[in-house]
Amino acid sequence: MTENFWGIIEEYRHLGFDPLRWIPTCSNEVDSGILQSSLKEIKRSSIKLTPDWFDAFYYTDGKPPELTRRVYNFDNPLIEKEVEIKRAVSMFRIHTEIGENPALLSEALQKFLKNFHSKIAIKKITMALTTYPESQFALLDYIELHRGNRVGYITANNSTTQITDPTQNPDSEIHSNIALTAAAENLNLLGCTSGFKLFPIYDAPTEEMLDKIRKNLDAFTSRYNLAMEDYSSIKIGKLFFGATAIANILKELPTRYDQVEEGMQIIISNKFGAIPPVSLYMLTEMDNNNIVKFEQNNILLNVLSSAKDEAIKSLSEPRFTFGKIISRYCPDFGTTFDKHTHITAVHPVTSDGIFAIGKLADLSNAYIVINELPMKYEEIARFATKEFLVENATASSNGCHLIVATKDVANLVMEDLRKHNFEPIIIGFVAKKERPFVAIEKDINEYVASKAKLARLNSMAQTKAQPHH
Repeated sequence: MTENFWGIIEEYRHLGFDPLRWIPTCSNEVDSGILQSSLKEIKRSSIKLTPDWFDAFYYTDGKPPELTRRVYNFDNPLIEKEVEIKRAVSMFRIHTEIGENPALLSEALQKFLKNFHSKIAIKKITMALTTYPESQFALLDYIELHRGNRVGYITANNSTTQITDPTQNPDSEIHSNIALTAAAENLNLLGCTSGFKLFPIYDAPTEEMLDKIRKNLDAFTSRYNLAMEDYSSIKIGKLFFGATAIANILKELPTRYDQVEEGMQIIISNKFGAIPPVSLYMLTEMDNNNIVKFEQNNILLNVLSSAKDEAIKSLSEPRFTFGKIISRYCPDFGTTFDKHTHITAVHPVTSDGIFAIGKLADLSNAYIVINELPMKYEEIARFATKEFLVENATASSNGCHLIVATKDVANLVMEDLRKHNFEPIIIGFVAKKERPFVAIEKDINEYVASKAKLARLNSMAQTKAQPHH
């Protein structure tokens, strides 16, 4: 074991932050299947929770929305005066014991929600996990819009640090960079090209560390010329990194799931599996004996180290060119969609990996056939799965997303993506409509270690795994 590494880990834990919890799952968030199951059991609530990967509102020319933030104790929220705004995005940080059990999560959410009486619609829900009960909180960012001439859409997203790099100090800029980049990532996927504004969500137990985080936030937004509104720390007193982001698109959104048709192509904009090497690298830091074991299986430390650096770089640097490419293939706001000219639908992949295809099938009510599964590090993915080191070796980094389009449009989109150093590949097609189904012509067991995860894909869209031809 590297003594210095464990010294840093203890420092993180002293600050109320577990930097290693994400290693087997490649995510710091509640499993989306568990979240969906728990929400179905909530009986009555004035707050309507309908999870989606973003929220969108009409954009009124020259009138950006106003954001009102409220932070609550998750176990016992004190609500003195409710905010009279009907839409919000939410961020929860809850204990793993609750977040990994649908019944406990449903009970805890019911207890929290019963304190609200005003009607609120929440589509974007981010639920981070923590091993420290005292680190729990709930945050609502209410978004107030203005009346006027509609010229497009405002999109909203929030995110936390999906994974961290615990080889860096707790006050390293890498952690806030990852949170801010993740919040903007889905907005790029929607084709947003203007009006980006970040609302950081952060905390730490000391003023010295809070000052360092603020300097890191300023450096990031200055580097990319982004607007930011700092509402100060959330005052829980435990280390945390997250953000809410909004941006504009003066086009129609590329989320026409109801218009996905038979024969349309499924593009992956980058290869699957960029994150598992980060998990394996951290395992070598935790125990030097893992280096020998990995290298005996032809998994070299220098390869893991390089892959880790590349993944962290991808997670911490927003690629606004992606949004410009998507926007190019969206109809102007208020004009007619043409499947022969425009992208039909997009959906994020990132840490979901292959399971994002199940979500896409469910949203578009489509039978999808997958005949290619391009992996960034195939040998690492197979080894990590075989040794049960990660649950889902297809977990991906930023820039890896699903795009649905006709063949001619798909070819043009891929050509544009390649010009900006993406590695797009057509991985399958829509076989037919009317029921969600995923047929994968490859043995995904070599990349997915957990049967529970396989069941998750089954529950969202029936799964049929066939041998590779």
